[in-house]
Amino acid sequence: MSAIDTPDPDEYLLGDRPRPRRVTKIERATRRQEAIALRRGGVPVDAIAQRMKVHPSTVYAWIQDAIRNLPREEAEELRALELDRLDAIFRGHFAAAISGDVRSADTCLKVMERRARLLNLDAAPTAGLEQVGNLLDRLVLGTEED
Repeated sequence: MSAIDTPDPDEYLLGDRPRPRRVTKIERATRRQEAIALRRGGVPVDAIAQRMKVHPSTVYAWIQDAIRNLPREEAEELRALELDRLDAIFRGHFAAAISGDVRSADTCLKVMERRARLLNLDAAPTAGLEQVGNLLDRLVLGTEED
C-alpha cells in the first residue's frame, strides 16, 4: 500500500471512535500502592486525588481497602501514626479554640470527628443507654412499661 492508501490514524470513519484504553489490573494495583505510599508520607487525600486524577472518595476507598487487607500489626501501626498526626493538629489548635477562635474550634471538632471514626467510637452499642433512659423515665415520671 502506498502512503496515499494508508488511513491516517487520527482520522476515523463516520461513527467510528477509538476504543478507550483499558487499565490493567497491574496498573490499578500500582496506582493504589502509590496513593497509599503518598498518604503514609502525610500527603492529604485531596492532593493525592488531584495528582492521580481521581475523586477523593476513590482515594479514601483505596486506603480503607488497603487497611482491611493489612496484617493486624501493620494496621495498628498505621492507625497509631494517624492518631499521632491528629493529636498534633489538635494540640496546635486547642488553646486558640478555647480562647474563642472559631476556625480553631472548627478544626478541633473535625479532628475529634476523624478520631471517633478512626477508633470506631460512633458505632458503640446504645442499647444500654436506652435502658437507662427508660429506667429514668419510670423513676422520675412515674411511668410504667407496657
